[in-house]
Amino acid sequence: MNLGEKIKELRIKNNLTQSALANMLYVSDKTISSWEVSRTIPDVDMLFKLAKVLNTSIYNLVEDNYYNALPLEIEVKLKLDEYTFNKLLNLIKTKEDNLKEVHQIDTYFNLNKKEYKEVLRIRNENNKYILGYKKENKDKSYEEYESIIDNPLNIERILIALGLKKIGVIEKKRIKILYKEKYEFAFDNVKNIGLFLEIEVKRFDEDNLNEINKLIELLHEFNLDLNLIDSKRYSDYLN
Repeated sequence: MNLGEKIKELRIKNNLTQSALANMLYVSDKTISSWEVSRTIPDVDMLFKLAKVLNTSIYNLVEDNYYNALPLEIEVKLKLDEYTFNKLLNLIKTKEDNLKEVHQIDTYFNLNKKEYKEVLRIRNENNKYILGYKKENKDKSYEEYESIIDNPLNIERILIALGLKKIGVIEKKRIKILYKEKYEFAFDNVKNIGLFLEIEVKRFDEDNLNEINKLIELLHEFNLDLNLIDSKRYSDYLN
């Protein structure tokens, strides 16, 4: 569900007509209609007003996974077209000179737990192998742990012997750039899937909620449409 659809759903849930919502926000009916069909999007200030009027949080309004302020990882992932991807990459490259290119081949394993969504991953990054574990908690926060390994083939054999299911492989070329010594921009060209941008908070100056606010504002700084936010993880594309 994109931002426009969420606004419409929450407006109806709160028994508001487009006209009533427009009056509460001091905008026109046409503005509400334009948001709901994703022709335009509200700015950051209006997002906070919308969240208050619609009895929700800005995190839930923009992206469900941010509702509980992820304790170990705060990031946003967007799926981009080629023009936007290259334009933004070139823009960031002119602002920062700490570019790093890596080739990642990720083999995913599903633990098949009903209570939580858990994934194990063996990553080959420029011939360095890393075993990673990620768990989505009940409150939609995430835990993630990684460890370097020296024999990925034997690790894979052990995981399969323990009954884990091999989901598949995601291969991508990633360009990482640290922006303002705070945000890591990861430009991903994912084989057979598409182009993505992940922006992760690497230095926490405030509490998690304010860091998420800043991350959303950063998207507006670069004129990135909030409807481009992709809630899928890469492993979800294998299902």
